[in-house]
Amino acid sequence: MLFLLLLLHLILLINTRFTLWPEMVVYPYLLNNGFLLYQDNINPYPPALTYFLSIFTKFFGYYPLPFQILTWSAILFSDLLIYLFTKKTFKKNFYAFASVLFFTVVSIPFGVNGLWFDLIQTPFILTSFYYFSEFLKKAKKTKLLLFSLLFLIVATLIKQQTLWLFLGYLIILLVKFKPKELIKFKELYLSIFVFIIAILLQMIFFNSKGLLEDFVFLTIYFPFFKASSMPGYILLPTLRQIIPLISIYLIFLPLIFKRRSEVIFISLISLTFAYPRFDYFHLIPALAILFLGFTENLKAFMKSGVQIRALSLIAVIFLSIFTTRYILKNRTWEVRFFERDIYSAGVFISKITLPDDPIYIQNGPDQILPIAGRLPTKPWVDEFPWYLEIARTQEKILEGLTKQKPKYTIFKPYDNQDKYEIGSYRPQKLADFLDAHYKNHFQISDTLVKSYK
Repeated sequence: MLFLLLLLHLILLINTRFTLWPEMVVYPYLLNNGFLLYQDNINPYPPALTYFLSIFTKFFGYYPLPFQILTWSAILFSDLLIYLFTKKTFKKNFYAFASVLFFTVVSIPFGVNGLWFDLIQTPFILTSFYYFSEFLKKAKKTKLLLFSLLFLIVATLIKQQTLWLFLGYLIILLVKFKPKELIKFKELYLSIFVFIIAILLQMIFFNSKGLLEDFVFLTIYFPFFKASSMPGYILLPTLRQIIPLISIYLIFLPLIFKRRSEVIFISLISLTFAYPRFDYFHLIPALAILFLGFTENLKAFMKSGVQIRALSLIAVIFLSIFTTRYILKNRTWEVRFFERDIYSAGVFISKITLPDDPIYIQNGPDQILPIAGRLPTKPWVDEFPWYLEIARTQEKILEGLTKQKPKYTIFKPYDNQDKYEIGSYRPQKLADFLDAHYKNHFQISDTLVKSYK
């Protein structure tokens, strides 16, 4: 039965659109080709996943299939963890199968089929929460708390938002235990020590490369203090996006009304992963945690009143329709961001340029770089307003353009939408310089234009 559930999930994944976010390919590509992390490119994430992908791509290259296999492995591994943890907790296969089945179906329209930091974090977060939940039941086994916090530290080294889960754990501990009891847990101090050591080792490493200031700014100051004030960065969910999310929690109404609901609280904390730029795929860790409590929710459902049961069933019906519509609309083997026209453009660029020719991509798809086997000028920055409006960023790029003098630029004409909308955003200093120095144009695809001096 477990094999069939995993096979079902894999079939759904293979037959729905896979999203390979360009950063997952471009970041390791640049790192493998001499670009210094944080100095030569803006990367506001901890280095763990980028370094892992740089090693991964040395063996498997930059085409989508290896990334798909890596992504599907992480997803199926999360399925296995949900099954194992649920079975260990409730001792029955039926409940474990039910948890995996619902996660399998619901995760598809919530964007699980895509490679991003949140997905790679999910197995670590799941394991952390399982040990934390077990510790709450068996407070004398303090090593469970240590295991929980260590796995959460690993997740934090992949993406910073996991720090909110530390706060969630702390709130639960303060409710569960008296302060005098809490102070006696040596595991808390040991975990804090391990976390500080992990941060210090990274700082020592980047300091040895002369990158400490850039590392601290981009991975600590920018995401926690600067990003939310940058133009165009905050992207809140629409009402249409909120309704499916509310439906998920309506299914868990029986558990919400139950006194012991750590799983609900921590999953709600995990929703912060989708702030300040909302998208469904940021919610995968929250969904995974939620479905660890699916068994308990089923038991509570049988004892709930008619109104709660009715609301839960309506939510199940709505999500079934939501999932079916998503699958029907996204039945394709073509990889998002790596469509045929992108490959055609990349091949064309590789033929008309020399391997040593630096190019600049203006408002266009940066994933063309690894496809064409070409490098951009240094420093490289995604043309997002929240990066290019950082003080001195455009000036640094202009210095690089002036020194390296690329023969060609590839650009996509700007859209006519909001000023700071991706695709419409025109970085004034940079765009004015390119318009003045690159005036000869040649159409290379429906959306892309090559310009040269």
